[in-house]
Parts: sequence; structure tokens; C-alpha cells
Amino acid sequence: MRISTQAASQAALMDLMRAQREAYDARDQLASGKKAPDLKGYANTAETIISARAAQQRSESFATSNSRIMNRLEIQDLAYQELSQAATDLRTALTTNDGSFMMDKVQEVFDQASAALNMRFNGSYVFGGVRTDALPFTADTIADLQAAAPDVSAMFDNAARRQTTMIEETITIDINSTASEVGTDLMASIERIADFNAGPDGPFDGQITENQQAFLETELANIIAAFDTINVAMAENGSRQKQVENATTGHEKRSDYLTIMVAGIEDADMAEAATRFQQAQTAVQVSAQTFSTLSQISLLNYL
Repeated sequence: MRISTQAASQAALMDLMRAQREAYDARDQLASGKKAPDLKGYANTAETIISARAAQQRSESFATSNSRIMNRLEIQDLAYQELSQAATDLRTALTTNDGSFMMDKVQEVFDQASAALNMRFNGSYVFGGVRTDALPFTADTIADLQAAAPDVSAMFDNAARRQTTMIEETITIDINSTASEVGTDLMASIERIADFNAGPDGPFDGQITENQQAFLETELANIIAAFDTINVAMAENGSRQKQVENATTGHEKRSDYLTIMVAGIEDADMAEAATRFQQAQTAVQVSAQTFSTLSQISLLNYL
């Protein structure tokens, strides 16, 4: 009877190759922590992984962008505080009986408000609207306000349209009011005081006269209106801060969730991979030994 070992040797070789492949796959999972080296290894779940990664990148991008927006909103809040304080100081100055002190304070208020209206963030003017590369408020002195034609509005060079930004895929907000929106009333009040000071009932250089007092009482109402305009804008800025903060938190949570979801699909069970690797190593040794034994079988051993 003829004895053939070819089929047995072939089967042993196939077992050895399969065991080596399983050992390689298990070792690769242990090294990378992933179930497969590329998306092809995830079959029908690859599309889910691609979609989840894209959504995660969008959320991370929004979170990063919103972080920069929050920094700008904080700078704007400082500017609004400066403007609000300037309006408060001007209102207080108009209640004094010392005209010289009052005019010194008017100059201080002008300087403080001018600096706030021209405040920058990362090189851009925050009150410039969509035009961020030019001074929103161009008057250098109170005299510039008085010479402006037809009125102080000529000293505001900001864009008419506010700058906007997207904080969610479906939510776009105004970044800030413009310099003319928040500063015109205050600067107009300063200009009227300066004009009165230069007029027939001026100057304010000592005890306040009755005519001067009557004017100042009227102007106080205008300053209060300017103060209210600034504070409304400051409150809107605070509301934007809260809105952006909530949006950022949402993006961060969404990114974290997607990270966990993708990891649940991609990440290998390390304990299971280690067990399979050990089993595969054992299988390789046994298969190799079997193949080696079958390869050495000869009829001469039985003759």
C-alpha cells in the first residue's frame, strides 16, 4: 500500500501560516491599540468612523475658534468698562461748581473714551465693524470734534456693518457694536460742552454761573442717555460671552463623546489581544513542530 504525506504536509503548512497571521494581527493590536491598521479592516463600520471623525474635527475647530472669540469679548468688556467710567466721570464733573476742574475732567474723559473706542485685539480694532484695519475714531483732540462737519459723526471711520462670526454650524452672532454706535452720544456731549465753553457764556474757569448751570443741567440728560447706550452695549457683550461659553462647552462635550464613540469601534481589547497573542504563539509552535515532523516522514523509516 502506498503511503503519501503530501496532503498532510500541505494542511500542516496552512495551519502554520494561519497561526502566524493570527499572531501577527494580535501583536499588531497590542502595539497600536487598534483593531485594524487602516479603515479597510473595519468593514461596514468604516463609514461611521469617517463621519464621526469629521464631526469631531468640526467641533474641535469651533471650540478653538470660540476660545479666541471669548478672549476678544473679554477685551471688549474692558473697553466698555472704560467708556462707562468715562461717561460716569463726565456726569459727575458736570455737577461741580468749579468750572476749571470740570474742563480738566472733560479733557480726561475725552482721552479715556478715545483710547477705549480705538482699542485693539490681535492687531484689529474691536469697534471697527467689518473694517478692522483703520482707526474707528479719528479725532485727536476736542478741537477736532468742534471742527468736524457736519457734526462729530464725521470723526467716526468705522464700517456701518458689524463684524460677525459663526459659533455653531447654524448660529452666527455679532461680535461687537461699532464705535459710532456706542461713542457718538458721549463725544457729542463733550463737543457741546467745549462749544459752550468757547461761546459768549463761557469759559468755565471759576464759579459756575446761572447760565452755565442751566446749560449743564440740560446736558446732564444727554450724558445719562450716552451712559445708558454704553451700558446696554456692555450688557449685550456679556450676553454674547455667555452664549459663546455655552457653545464652546457643547462643542467640547460633543468632541469628547465622539472620541469615546470612535474609540469603542477602533480600540482593541488589550486583555483579549494579549490572550489571543499567547494562544497564537502556542499554535505557531505546535503547527511548526507538526509541519517539521511531517516533512521528515519517509518510507525508509518503515523498511
